[in-house]
Amino acid sequence: MKLLFRIKWTLYICGGMMLMLSTGCKKFLDIPAPKDQIQTTEIFKNDQAATSAISGLYSFMLTLQLWPSNGGMSVFPGLSADEIYPITPNSEMLEFSNNNLRPTNGNLNGVLWSHAYRTIYHANAILEGINNSTELSEPVRRQLKGEVLLVRALHFFYLSNLYGKVPLTITTNYDLNKSMPRTELLEINQQIVNDLVEAKSLLNVQYPTTGRVRPNKWTATALLARIYLYLSEWQKAETEATEIINSGNYSLVANLDNVFIANSNETIWSLRQEKSNTAEGQTFIPIFSFMAPNYGIRDILLNAFESSDQRKSKWIASNVVSGQTYYYPHKYKKGYDFSSPTPPVTEFYIVFRLAEQYLIRSEARTKQSNVSGAQSDLNMIRNRAGLNNTTASDMSSLLSAIEHERRVELFAEWGHRWFDLKRWNRTNEALSSLKAPNWQSTDILYPIPFAQIQANTFLTQNEGY
Repeated sequence: MKLLFRIKWTLYICGGMMLMLSTGCKKFLDIPAPKDQIQTTEIFKNDQAATSAISGLYSFMLTLQLWPSNGGMSVFPGLSADEIYPITPNSEMLEFSNNNLRPTNGNLNGVLWSHAYRTIYHANAILEGINNSTELSEPVRRQLKGEVLLVRALHFFYLSNLYGKVPLTITTNYDLNKSMPRTELLEINQQIVNDLVEAKSLLNVQYPTTGRVRPNKWTATALLARIYLYLSEWQKAETEATEIINSGNYSLVANLDNVFIANSNETIWSLRQEKSNTAEGQTFIPIFSFMAPNYGIRDILLNAFESSDQRKSKWIASNVVSGQTYYYPHKYKKGYDFSSPTPPVTEFYIVFRLAEQYLIRSEARTKQSNVSGAQSDLNMIRNRAGLNNTTASDMSSLLSAIEHERRVELFAEWGHRWFDLKRWNRTNEALSSLKAPNWQSTDILYPIPFAQIQANTFLTQNEGY
């Protein structure tokens, strides 16, 4: 695959645990393909060095804007669904918004596919180093291995939901990876579940750092609850979500303005930029009040909110430019800040939060005919938004109510709407008119990037491309 070019691939770490000469980010390890194994003796010779490698993994995940784990999973699927549209579009962003993606789209390959696989490769390298090291303390070994398994599972979850069958690369073996065909979804999903179950068993309830910026046990549980929901394993999804809800570590934040601040009590896991607020905030919020945003909220989403829903007033903002009002996502309140070379970092990028777990459990309970339990969970989300209890009282009406709440609670957030429509088989119904004349049912999967098929002739293209 293109992500494993026969060139040196440089892995960076940030921060300070191995600094000998200066501070900041330093070149940590050259990975010269096509060698099968990375020499990791020095990297994993002690707890401090190994922890620095994990810090490097998170720094890599946050490099630049719109990588999958740095805003990209909110923007690209949000464009493909019925949430946002580009205000000043370029041709490649319009392809996502109009659902007429070409396999040669640069964002499709360079941003989504390649960066996700580089992150997986990075995770695999660390995992192999941990497994091969005899010098790490057992608590650190368990924590770091759990974190890496979670990161790998997270990226395979998004790759498989964007592209369908993808190569399941779980080693750093170049010769194996470069010609790997697409793996069946059943096997990919089982690997995701296996990684998360093991991660959950390895991670502690306590966060390993101040703040919720490295995963704990409940982080793995959160993604496990989601994948069980996607796999229609209702009892397991309910069980995992219930563990988090009953843990006592999290609560819904009453003030909607404070849900997305750093270390809010609703946050299960977040990613922290060292010197800036979130890339997502910088992407969605206009630099100046007299400017149009990069991406506007579609009318169909604006009209989906009930009149007294505080999420509309708290999580959506607008600018008036030349007499036209542009609405944009405003969950994160901090965009670009030119007031200081080092502005205060008050928002971390939330990966998992408690509200999703209530919605997962509500849907899982509905599917198991637990009407009162499903209503109770749904009402937690509605009441926090200033709404009355749901009137839904049977499976059909509850599922419609859950779809509505997921839409207005999780909009422009990690691709939830796009993936929900896909897993509910609702994509054609929701998008065929809105995206006419470009929409076709095969658009529910992105095309495999042409550059990847050129590099690996064992890859096949998705139908419709």
